Amino acid sequence: MVSELINANPIMYEKKEHRARSMPTTVEEYAVEPIDQQEVFDHVRDIKDPEHPYSLEELKVITKDAIEVDDQQSYVRITFTPTVEHCSMATIIGLCL
Repeated sequence: MVSELINANPIMYEKKEHRARSMPTTVEEYAVEPIDQQEVFDHVRDIKDPEHPYSLEELKVITKDAIEVDDQQSYVRITFTPTVEHCSMATIIGLCL
């Protein structure tokens, strides 16, 4: 934790419900399972902010709409927005994502 907070009073947002995972009816050991925007969001939404005990979703640092997925090209891009401009924790958040 940092001794002096950059954003001592961040705006909090409501968390959305987690999506229930559906299991395929036939399971093949080496079958490729496609990923989508919601699955990636579900993996990163609960990462805690380095300065606060809140998740990146609660601080609206990440949103589902800011995630691009191209499963055919094995491409995922997550665009995040720090709570303040010139956030010194942006690199740590990026590494966590």
